[in-house]
Amino acid sequence: MARIISSHNEAINEFTKTAYDSYAPKDQVKNFLTNGYVPLRWQWKFHAEARKCDDTDGATELGAGGARGPGKSHCVFAQVTLDDCQRKEGLKFLFLRQTGKAARESFEDLILRVLAGRIKYNYNMSSGFLSFPNSSRVLLGGFESERDIDKYIGIEYDGIAIEELNQLTKNKVDKLLGSMRTSRTDWRPRLYTSFNPGGIGHQYVKDEFVVPYRERNETKTRFVPSTYKDNPYLNKEYITYLEELGGNLGKAWREGEFDLFEGQFFMEFNRARHIVEPFAIPESWLRFRSIDPSGRDGITSCHWYAIDWNSRVFAYREHYGTGLDADQHAKEIKRLSGFEKYRYTVIDSSAFSKLGLPETMSEIYERCGVVGLTTASKQRVVGWNTVHTYLRWDENTDPKIKIFSTCENLIRTIPSLVHDDLHPEDLNSKGEDHAADELRYFLQTLREGHTPRPLTFVEKRLKEMSAQESEFNLNYHK
Repeated sequence: MARIISSHNEAINEFTKTAYDSYAPKDQVKNFLTNGYVPLRWQWKFHAEARKCDDTDGATELGAGGARGPGKSHCVFAQVTLDDCQRKEGLKFLFLRQTGKAARESFEDLILRVLAGRIKYNYNMSSGFLSFPNSSRVLLGGFESERDIDKYIGIEYDGIAIEELNQLTKNKVDKLLGSMRTSRTDWRPRLYTSFNPGGIGHQYVKDEFVVPYRERNETKTRFVPSTYKDNPYLNKEYITYLEELGGNLGKAWREGEFDLFEGQFFMEFNRARHIVEPFAIPESWLRFRSIDPSGRDGITSCHWYAIDWNSRVFAYREHYGTGLDADQHAKEIKRLSGFEKYRYTVIDSSAFSKLGLPETMSEIYERCGVVGLTTASKQRVVGWNTVHTYLRWDENTDPKIKIFSTCENLIRTIPSLVHDDLHPEDLNSKGEDHAADELRYFLQTLREGHTPRPLTFVEKRLKEMSAQESEFNLNYHK
């Protein structure tokens, strides 16, 4: 929230001092003062950073908030309408917010609250355009799901503002940002956004904004954090609601905690318990591969797995990427495999379907030297239950799966995945689930009977020796 300024000298002094402390430029202060908008302290920081987007070495993506209740919507909307669109003629902004069926009422409420001063504007409800006398305009759009975003892609905008960025996948945001371009020489295109923990875009938002801020390594992005405590005008009922909200959801909404959030699918995942430093896999261990394949436009994920003689699984190598054709992925997997021998390689069942093509995906992989392919099960929920079982641990029992620290994408994406809203027992497939899928493929083959044959006497002795070596490696590399 923000408040409308009175004529009292004390309010004026507070306004100018806070603006000065935030290094806001004079003309920005004038724009807000003229239109009766008084930003909160944290909002001033956001507005000052927005002006730095004008500089050639400034950010092009600016994120606000991270928790519930600080007034993120007002802040972003005010920057677009009361500052940028007033100081530059003919700007065209796209402003997107997640809305339900009452999209029009939602925007009308925001317009009345933020533009309640002396500014002149015209809002055409049917077209969604909010226009100003200097020909600058803002297209106000709502989205209930990612499908609603497609109609805005391909149109040129000088700037884009997105509320609840965490409700969109990285792929969808990247397509939107492709529309953020201009031929103007007096303006740098930029993204303003707000977000909370959780949602299908949680990991993207965390990687793009939160982590660079924490590590003080921001380049193209800037993050201005805030919580409900930064908003002295928030109603008491909502404060009570936030403070009494329990569990991970309460912590996430109150504090903007991005490391733990409500809806997390793999709550068992723990870096200290599941991640180990690499060590040489003993020759006596059984080895496997699992592949979630894709073509040039999608992500292909492959991991190499080994099983010790105590039936513990180790994910020890990773191939993960996009921008390659299927045969190129296959050749890279073959190269990384070297001369290792595998019991089998499990691959998504769709790889065996021709779909009108001369070659199936599995045939391409076999032709390129990735042999011994077996099809993955289509029973998703059963498979996820198996993954949960392998990840599970307690104070006295280690998990049945360990992951080498070099498998960066598996480690990165596993804790970011969320439940499907309609089917909570399943994973929301709109997230970055490629590595999780092929982990499920492999663990499910073990559950369904693709286990080693009974041991001979010699193998039993090797098992005993290998178990001792395994314990040494685990303890040594912790």
